[in-house]
Amino acid sequence: AGSKGARGEVAREGGRMSVHDLRRVVKQISPHPLFSSKWFAMLGSLQHMTDTAVHEQKASATEEGPTGSGTVLATLWERNELTIRYLLEEGKLNLCLRLMIDFKEMQRQEMFAQALAAAKAEQPQHTFDDLPTIKVKAALYEQCLGMLLSCAFSNVESLQTLDMPALFEHMGKTLTFSLTHPEMVRSPDADRRQEVLTLHYLAEIFLKIEGLQEDRILDLVSEHNVVNLLLDNVTIYFNEYSVPTKEQACMALSGIFATEEYQSSPDRFLATKEDKKKLVNLDNTVFKEQFPDYASKKKVRPLLDAASKCKYQI
Repeated sequence: AGSKGARGEVAREGGRMSVHDLRRVVKQISPHPLFSSKWFAMLGSLQHMTDTAVHEQKASATEEGPTGSGTVLATLWERNELTIRYLLEEGKLNLCLRLMIDFKEMQRQEMFAQALAAAKAEQPQHTFDDLPTIKVKAALYEQCLGMLLSCAFSNVESLQTLDMPALFEHMGKTLTFSLTHPEMVRSPDADRRQEVLTLHYLAEIFLKIEGLQEDRILDLVSEHNVVNLLLDNVTIYFNEYSVPTKEQACMALSGIFATEEYQSSPDRFLATKEDKKKLVNLDNTVFKEQFPDYASKKKVRPLLDAASKCKYQI
């Protein structure tokens, strides 16, 4: 599933979408007012688009290069990830990020009821769903946008065109919010919520840091206190994360600690003894269990080395 068919179709869960229809729904992504009739219509298209992107990404993970060597094709333009390619070509990737940022800001400010009242006042003839149904659709909107961004961030080409300052500000606010709202991390759909997906976003960024502007990104990590927010979230929620999220959280931290910027100025990111204690405490508990042997330790060596150095500084 997820590949382009002979008749110009792409597979998605529950059916097929023509390439023409896929590009059309990508073009139709717009900043419609939350809970307006146009917003609900866009949500249906967004769901189809996200299903397609996820299936395409799974197919690309096993797609071979032209030599049949078994290696994954190198660039987005070589792989058959049409959804993400169209997002970039139509200039919609940063719009998707902005839609997510605006949605989460409204959620944090508890403005959904206000948004619904505004939508009803604007469209008095429109029949709206009841509030429980609307809440379900709001959660679906976050999940679809979040997974679409996750698929996009697995490609360095997407990250190279992304509004990184906006993303890091969003991730900083999200990781701060999650510390006082455990229901976001403990919900059944947590793996598709921003409070968890942010860990995956960070892991992807640092996996591809060589193709990005490292100094600029580390400035943003410092500005938004990302290292300490990661340590706090991992300390509180690690045992509740899914197995993939546990790995991604550790990979995100290890990716930061592997950079030249961290190596040359570690105190810029772990400024106090208390900051360093957080990392050491995780090393004494979580990391020892998560990485019990040489092979597993090798994947996060910069993380373990950073923790070892901190032990001598507290």
